[in-house]
Parts: sequence; structure tokens; C-alpha cells
Amino acid sequence: MASLLLVGTIVAPLVSVPILYTLGRSLREKTGYACFALLLIPLASILLAAALASGDASGSYLESYSWAPIGTFGLRADNLSIPVLFTISLLTAVIALFSVPYMQHKIGDEPERYGLYYSLYILYALGMVGTVLSTNLIQFYAFFEIMLIPSFFLIAEWGYGEREKISLMYFFWTHVGALVLLVGILVTAYLSGVTDMDVVRVFFSSNPNVVPSIVRLGVVAAMCFGFFVKMAQFGLHIWLPNAHAEAPTPISALLSPAMIGIGGYATVRIVMTIYPDMFFALSAFFAGWALVTMIYGGAMALVQDDIKRLLAYSSVSQMGYILFGLASFTQIGIAGSMFQYVSHGTAKGILFIVAGAIILQVNGERSISKLGGLASKMPVTATAAFVGFLAILGLPTTNGFFSEFFLFQGSFIRAADSATLYRLIIAILSVIATALTAGYSLWTLRRIFFGPTTEATAQAKEAPWTVTLPLIVLCVVTIFLGIYPEPILSRLVSAAKVVQGIGLL
Repeated sequence: MASLLLVGTIVAPLVSVPILYTLGRSLREKTGYACFALLLIPLASILLAAALASGDASGSYLESYSWAPIGTFGLRADNLSIPVLFTISLLTAVIALFSVPYMQHKIGDEPERYGLYYSLYILYALGMVGTVLSTNLIQFYAFFEIMLIPSFFLIAEWGYGEREKISLMYFFWTHVGALVLLVGILVTAYLSGVTDMDVVRVFFSSNPNVVPSIVRLGVVAAMCFGFFVKMAQFGLHIWLPNAHAEAPTPISALLSPAMIGIGGYATVRIVMTIYPDMFFALSAFFAGWALVTMIYGGAMALVQDDIKRLLAYSSVSQMGYILFGLASFTQIGIAGSMFQYVSHGTAKGILFIVAGAIILQVNGERSISKLGGLASKMPVTATAAFVGFLAILGLPTTNGFFSEFFLFQGSFIRAADSATLYRLIIAILSVIATALTAGYSLWTLRRIFFGPTTEATAQAKEAPWTVTLPLIVLCVVTIFLGIYPEPILSRLVSAAKVVQGIGLL
């Protein structure tokens, strides 16, 4: 059974697609409960794989299947991927539960549409999990694109506003990024003769001079372009504010907390592992780019009145934090960045569900200026919002504190090691930039949950248990990892040590 453990995380959702589509007509909105139950399978499998990996000297659990003529179809749960997989599988499961009342509000009396939504939803979850598990570059790209297709249809079918235009913009930007990434993958395969990531890494580390530096630099630029589009770094972020703001809120709660950060994971797994010297050569530029992203996203969030658009720009800023830690190319910085994926995932998952709860309970109102006094009306939702915002702010006792502490510490270590004024200034400015996060977080909490109630909020009441239970689960995880980060942080520190060690070879 163990030998099929990880492949089960792929097969179970894949088999579930037609099942959920068929069930939708008879179960209607209750199809969400079936989707939730089915998504517990990948979550349980990943937790079991984590336990098996802990018993291995390398901290890895690997399944390999012959894939002629491509190479090996591999699935790996290790110190780097397990925290990311846990975050994705937890979010996809609890947000499926949140989808029950939200999509009933959105779909209404169209029973055939429920099956379509949940089948696309679980296919989207499959794409994210498969991307992170992949050990082959072609396999990785296939799952990377699988993420895109169902999310495009989910936005186009159930989004808000000009959803057709917005979904096409989302598809265009992310697909172009993926195509540029594919160029980097194909050139890498041509140069090394293989697509298995471990074999490619060994080939380049054993033959450092076989490929000219300018070629490797070009490959890294192509790959990073693809990953940074997914991460919505400044200049490549154009698609994100509209897509996240106008997607149905359960999908917004996956796009931001789970999907976009996979670009950061892939940067570590592929670029920093296969081409560490070239990534380091560009790292100072990446650090400046990340700082601009942090400041721009935070400043734009500060002036938003639409709660979902505010959270979207907040995600842009938070992706800057992830790249900033990676750009330090230190053990602590890399570990902090990957922990930032986890902390941002749980916190932003909370906040988008909070936004969805408010939309449900105040007749679709999203304007922050028209809200107020909801703390007394929706106490569970208000408490969750506090936990979510304080986590992205990096308050102690939340997981955001450790992630930001580590990634900023990594940037100062790099500044000290490089002894350059540029690195030091960048490190100082990055800490100052957190004031923007504090500004939009506390100001949003003040306007939504305190003060007198408004015409829109006067009759509001607490959201149903299918909304509050996911909020409680994510809040517990956020606070638990803020008090005891060892289960996640120890793995990431070990993974970062390996990555940095490759870069020092």
C-alpha cells in the first residue's frame, strides 16, 4: 500500500472528477461535502508520507514509475515539499467545505452547475499537488499547466464583473509565463539529455563548464520569468488584482494562498537547485525587484476600498517577501521564504474566507467604507480576521512572525557576507516596508469590525458552520505553528541547508 501512497494523491482526485460531476445533479450544493471528503485523501496521504519521510535518513519519501521515453514519473515528499503539500491539501479540503454555502449563493437553482464547479475544483487541487510532487521537468510542466485550465474556467463561469475579459487576461499572462518557462525546460533537457531533476542537477554539478555561462544565465532568466509571473512580481503582476478580486471567493482563497506561491517553491526546487551559481549571480537584482514588489503591493492595498482587491494587492506584497528571502541565498533566508509560503497560505486563506463570509452575510457588499460594527454581529469571523491580518503582519504567536524573522535575518546575513552598501540598504528598507502591511491590516480591521453598524451591516449575523469551521481550523494551525514551528521549520531549514550546500559546491 505504501508504494502507491503518493500516486494515490493524484489518482484519487482524478477519479473523483467524473464522480463529482455526476453527483452534482442529485446532491446539488451538498456535492461540496463529497468533495471535502475526497480531498481528505490527499491530506491523509501527505501526512502519512511525511511520517515515512521522517524515518528516512534523507528526510524523503519517493515513488518512481517508468515513463518511457521521457524518463521517470516520480513523486517526492521531502523536507522542501512536505510543508507546501500540507498547506495546499489543507486549504483545498477546508475551502471545499466553505464552497458549500458560497456556491449555493452563487449558483442558486441550477443543479447541473454544482457538479461542474466541484469537478473543476478538484482538478485544480490535483494540478497544485501534482506540481509540487513532481520530480521530472516535463511532468512538472504538465501539472503546472493543469493548474491553469480549471482555474480559468472557474473564473470565467462564476466570477464577478467582466469575468470573461478578466479570465482571458489571467490565462494569457500565466500561459505566456508558462511557455517561456517551457523554453527553459527544453533547453535544459537538450543540454543535459535528460529531464529527471536529480539527474539534471548531478549532470550540471559534475560538468560545470560544459555549458557557457551566458546560456545558463538565459535559461535561468526564462525559468524565473515563468515562475515570477505566477508569483505576480512587480511588472508581471497585472493579471492578479483583477483575477483574485473577481474570481468566486473560494477560488480566490486558493489562487492567493496556495497557487501563486508555488512559483517560489519551484524557484527553489528547479532554479536554485539546478543552476545555483546563475541564480546567485542575479540574486542582488532579484532582491531589489522583490523590495519594489513588497512596497508597491502594500501601498496599493492601503488605498483599496474593495475588500477582495485589498487582499489581492496584499498577496502581491507577500510574494515579494518570498522572493526577497530567496534572493539572500542563505540557509535562514530560504527556510524563511518557504515558511512564508505556509504562513501566507493559512493567513490569506483565513482572510479570503472572512471576505466570503462578509459577502454572504451582508448581501454581497464588498466596499469597506460601507461596512462597520461587524465584531459584535460576527464574533467568530472577526476573531479569525484578527488572526489572519496579524499573521501577515508577522505578530509573535502567529506563524508569520517566524517566517518574516527568518527571511529578514537571511537578508542581513547576506548583506554582512557581501559587505555591500546596496545589500544593507535593501535589507533595511525591507523591514521598514512592513509598516505598509501594518497600515492596511489595522486600518481594514478598524473600518470593518469596529465603529457603528451601517445600513449594510445592521442585520448581519454569524456565518454558518461550513464557513466558521474552516476559519477555526486555519486559525488553530496559524497559532500552533506560531508557538511551535518545529514540525515545519525544522524540515525547511534542513532543505535550505541542502540547497545552499549545492550552491557552494
